[in-house]
Amino acid sequence: MKLKIPDLSNLFILLTILVAWYLTATVIQPMLHYQLQQTAFMTGIEFFRNFTAYPGGVSDYLAEYLSQFFIFNSVGSLLIVAVASIQGIIALSIVKRLAGGTNYRYIIFAVILLFGVIVLCNYRYPYYASIRLLLAYIFTWGFCSLNSKYPRFSTSFWLVFASLLFYLAGGPALFVYTLATGIIFMITNKQRIWLLAVPAFMIFAGVVPYLGFKYFFQITLRNIYHITLVKPPDSLIYNPEVQLYAYYLVLPIILLIVLFFLKFPKTEQNHKFKKGKDVGKVSLLKNVRFIVSSQVIIFSILAGLLFIKSYDPNNKNLISIEYYAEHEQWTEIQKIAKKINTYDFRINFQVNRAYSHLGQLPERMFSYPQLLGSRGLFIEPALMFGSSIMPTSDLYFDLGFMGESQRWAFEAQTLLPNSPRILKRLVMINLVNRKYNLAETFLTALNKNILCRDWVRKYEKYVSDTTLAAADLMIAEKRRFTPKKEIVNLGNLDRLKLLLETNKDNRMAYDYLITFCILDSQYDEFTDYLQDYTHYNLKSLPKSWEETLAFYILKNRTRPRYVTPETISKNCMQQISDFNTTLKSFNNNLAEAKSTLYQNFGDTYWYYMLYLRPEVTNILKNKTEVR
Repeated sequence: MKLKIPDLSNLFILLTILVAWYLTATVIQPMLHYQLQQTAFMTGIEFFRNFTAYPGGVSDYLAEYLSQFFIFNSVGSLLIVAVASIQGIIALSIVKRLAGGTNYRYIIFAVILLFGVIVLCNYRYPYYASIRLLLAYIFTWGFCSLNSKYPRFSTSFWLVFASLLFYLAGGPALFVYTLATGIIFMITNKQRIWLLAVPAFMIFAGVVPYLGFKYFFQITLRNIYHITLVKPPDSLIYNPEVQLYAYYLVLPIILLIVLFFLKFPKTEQNHKFKKGKDVGKVSLLKNVRFIVSSQVIIFSILAGLLFIKSYDPNNKNLISIEYYAEHEQWTEIQKIAKKINTYDFRINFQVNRAYSHLGQLPERMFSYPQLLGSRGLFIEPALMFGSSIMPTSDLYFDLGFMGESQRWAFEAQTLLPNSPRILKRLVMINLVNRKYNLAETFLTALNKNILCRDWVRKYEKYVSDTTLAAADLMIAEKRRFTPKKEIVNLGNLDRLKLLLETNKDNRMAYDYLITFCILDSQYDEFTDYLQDYTHYNLKSLPKSWEETLAFYILKNRTRPRYVTPETISKNCMQQISDFNTTLKSFNNNLAEAKSTLYQNFGDTYWYYMLYLRPEVTNILKNKTEVR
């Protein structure tokens, strides 16, 4: 039994959907969209009312609702593929209504699905652009159906649909609808006078948004005409790419092709082919399997080329590091950092956090190039932008400095006021600070997020029964480590000193303080605080500490009073001797010795001092190099 065209096309369509879902879940990973954009859908009329004040707001509200589920990677992938698939099915339905059956069902569906997924390769992509386009498809399909049943009322239907669509989905969706329906008019109406309606509709689509901007809506002229909105925070602004414009134009282009083939149908050949080869060619071109298979091959090549152009693994890795840092998966951060060949201060910052949480910072500090010195431990305000603010708040929370953590959390909230991540941080800070009323305020706001209600239920009990907070090990530890002094305008080194003055058991603060002194060559503080290493049950000095101490002793030809011959290991002394021997073999020519020294000593303090510290590289003179 031969396979029919619809069956074969449907089989490949189904396979393409499954492949698209798998690749979206494993390669694009919608959870990273959620991580970067901090989607914050909230229940309640006030939140909804914010979306009713401008054209396209209703679509944006629906997009916020759907994209919050990107936090679940598989579910988010399913939603993305489902929306793009619905668009493809609508396009097939319109084509079928206009042209009847077609052998090119697969390519029509697959191309729409491809663009619906490929735009998500950019992690700043605002998902409302897809939902707005979906509404344009739905309204086009609705008009096509009514136009075939009630042609006398086509113009009335068009105007009603266009006006409603403009409010629900904005100007660009209206433009797509106008183009698509204009082509439908040309296909379905035989009288040429109807063609005059098409330019009238285009004028309508251009003028209505302007009138809305001028008289009805508080929105900029740019935002009312553009596919994506320009609004804070700057760190999340999406610059439209070619793929997005192609995504918005694919339906009108498909209908334009349908118009062309309907207007210029193939003429039947009246003569008989005498040669067997000619007959074979015609037979092959009409073969169902050949036609569909050719579409699959062409689509696969197109998808591969588009993916290569759109996918940026380095950007994905950077966002992945932020994701794993928020979820405290420190070993994953180390794995991903090894894949990134270019230096980025945000990676440096998170790798240092990972080393610290794993208790490896003193031992593995120079396993990652510390090009910014102490600025790789704390992100300076001059280098900080939207995506760096909450990690800074998280670090101060880790250290136990609640005042600074709260400061940066509030700073982040001005950019993303409803972010669940920020609200959770503010709840925890106020529970640590015993400010239960404030904690309850943020819990109330967070409770409007349907995905956070289990978390809210847990910590609501801490507000009603304060003994639960005291019994929480993490909260109890932060309370012990939090400074009681109200001091402002401290530098990072002084903050670390204050943390240790508050509680000497704060091992993370101690590690950061010693590391800070090493990276900035502050040897007085380094030798002064290093003598306390035995307080943390250390029997010997970690690698970076003893390397710095050995360098200090050789440079100053003196040793602190607490240093004994056993303080620095024989292996370390042998290594520094070998390091100096290697350097001398190149007549102390640093440039010539660099490659050899890197091979044997690239992860040592001595190599850092000669080649990597910011005073040597001058990297801070051009801060774009560290972004």
